[in-house]
Amino acid sequence: MLVAMTFFCASAQSPITLGNSNMPSGGDTLRYSNAKLNSIGSFTQTGASFSWNFSTLIPSGQGIRNFKVAFQTPYAFFFFGANEYGEKIADTIGQNPFYFTNYYNFYKKQISPNAYVADGVGLTYNSFPVPNYYSDKDELYNFPMSYPKYDSTTFRFSTITNTQVPVRYSKTGYRVTVVDGWGTVTTPYGTANCLRLVTTQYSKDTVKANGFPAIGFLNYQRSYQWMTLNSKIPYLEISGAYNNGNFAPNQARYRDSVRTFVGIKEYTDLSGVSVFPNPATDKLFFSSENQNTINFEMYDMNGKRIKSAAAIYVNNTLSYANISDLKAGVYMIKIMSGGSMRHLKFIKE
Repeated sequence: MLVAMTFFCASAQSPITLGNSNMPSGGDTLRYSNAKLNSIGSFTQTGASFSWNFSTLIPSGQGIRNFKVAFQTPYAFFFFGANEYGEKIADTIGQNPFYFTNYYNFYKKQISPNAYVADGVGLTYNSFPVPNYYSDKDELYNFPMSYPKYDSTTFRFSTITNTQVPVRYSKTGYRVTVVDGWGTVTTPYGTANCLRLVTTQYSKDTVKANGFPAIGFLNYQRSYQWMTLNSKIPYLEISGAYNNGNFAPNQARYRDSVRTFVGIKEYTDLSGVSVFPNPATDKLFFSSENQNTINFEMYDMNGKRIKSAAAIYVNNTLSYANISDLKAGVYMIKIMSGGSMRHLKFIKE
């Protein structure tokens, strides 16, 4: 133990250096926990050989960032290369008539310049895949990343211009990234050597719907990140809006392992919702005492989300979920309605 502690202390006496090998790759499934903002404490202090202690973070839920090689996504034809990766952000966004499905962000491990960049966005409209590209890629991280470091890069992005697509979104601006500290960071997940960086996006965004005038607005966002050698995504990230020199955090999340849903209240007004049959083979039905609409998400026992949809109330029975494609095993289902939620388990035979 003494030898291990000595080695750890010695290794923390010099800053780490990060490269593209420390970024997400195809097949990476990276779990994080969201943290309550009032549990963060002080986060702006920084420096060399600094120790950040966020052990008091209170988790409020979990999520997974799942990265796929581009050819394994619905947009394989549009995003090429072994170093191109897609991350599904949402099953659906918007509402009719501005309704899109299969929303993916695409990232690339770029060689020249050496950087991890935002490369484009994949959307599906009326069952047709719509690729959208950065004409000036957004360098999220420039390498080698070490302490100290200052970067300022530009970006330009626009969704496709097509009369068949009812809305167009574009943004242009620049990103400033400063590595302003190094040392160790502690969260409920553990302690690791890290670099601390602050990245700020200064963007002018424009939305133009067919038949309507364009709407432009400033979109300034800041993110405090603690990056480590093995976490692939930030070990801890605190992000939010940055206006007139003021930072207003609206999200905190940290790399984590599987947890129970700590801090999430099970509301009794969903106690009348049930699933049947259990065990099930092909279809899982929902039943409710109330005539309402619920949303549900299915997770495997590793916490990976595998399905999500809305279930509509019909004749005392809610619509069913097709589970014929699931492997036999035990699954968790999260049921949500009107700000309430309930967790149930079911068995797939």
